[in-house]
Amino acid sequence: MKILTITSLYPNGLQPRHGIFVKTRFDYLDRIMDFARKVIAPVAWTPVLSWIPGSRFHLSAKVPQKENQNGIDVFHPRYLTLPGSNLIDPAKAMATAAIKVIEKTFDHGEEFDLIDGQYLYPDGIAAALVARKFSKPLVLTARGSDVNYWMNQDKARQKTLEAIGCASAVICVSQALKQSLMKHGVPEGKLFVLPNGVDESVFHRRHKAVSHKDYLLSVGNLVPLKGHDIALRGLATLPDKKLIIIGQGPEEKNLKQLARELAIYDRVIFLGHVPQRDLARYYAYADATLLMSSMEGMPNVVLESLACGTPVIATNVGGIPEVVNETNGILLSERTPDALEAALTDFFNRSWDRDAISDAMVSLDWSSVAQWQYELYQSVITGQQPQP
Repeated sequence: MKILTITSLYPNGLQPRHGIFVKTRFDYLDRIMDFARKVIAPVAWTPVLSWIPGSRFHLSAKVPQKENQNGIDVFHPRYLTLPGSNLIDPAKAMATAAIKVIEKTFDHGEEFDLIDGQYLYPDGIAAALVARKFSKPLVLTARGSDVNYWMNQDKARQKTLEAIGCASAVICVSQALKQSLMKHGVPEGKLFVLPNGVDESVFHRRHKAVSHKDYLLSVGNLVPLKGHDIALRGLATLPDKKLIIIGQGPEEKNLKQLARELAIYDRVIFLGHVPQRDLARYYAYADATLLMSSMEGMPNVVLESLACGTPVIATNVGGIPEVVNETNGILLSERTPDALEAALTDFFNRSWDRDAISDAMVSLDWSSVAQWQYELYQSVITGQQPQP
């Protein structure tokens, strides 16, 4: 079985955490005999902005055209984009860039059996264009904001539904995403829920501490939708606690300024990027992990924290309520600082069985998820009806 993945969400040498959740799933598929893959991860390029130091387009322009990551060829062709303009269709631009790589490198597509598109818009649309070009079966994956946000935009929704129509199957990382797509008219028989998994060799209760370190943890890109600002406001109500924020992004300056305004800057630690194996210890030693997102698919932050035995306090969005319950965390009644304050009061008035929290996650390991996905691919390639 030879798979070609097309997605803009994939790590590279300069952005090791970018799309790490996509790579992690495939790292476990790589362990299955008779499975081989290559990746085309197009990189957005725009005139002028790519020349401005510090801009995300400047960083993207420096990403190598090709990498070999642990034996996997990953291509990063450039595609033109003009932010704030409708002059360029990003899906078509991505598809054009991918097709050039295929025609130059892969003997016109003869070296793969199936196109895999990760993230529905615009990546999945680009993958559908490539699949049609080379007459290959297509499997798409819905991950979160591609459904929760883009399916509410008229043009994006129409094009996404057309791409889904070309696909043999659409993987959803949560039941919530499946239900949302069904509301948009996607047939249930085309949708398959394969949740994200956990790397048990990294995230486990064996990191457990004798006592915890009196800090809360907030992990995720420093962007507004992750709600780190709400976590900061929650900390302001707990004078004896600290907050560790792990992640990088454009909101770092604003978040640090907010911490100063709240007079808690000396109790907030911004760590930036932390490698996976080190991240596990931060989870294990935290009192709780906070996730204040406005939208999510099936966040790895939640799964990883629970696997380490650490309870989660989170917003009630996306697939989060599918894993967070009264035994392992608290779901906010609303996404506000006041609701977080109430949740934190409740949290510290309760006792938590951290061993039980960790044990409940054992069945959701990446190896099982990878095997399910391999079998789905196999069904599509052989022309059989995939089974739920």
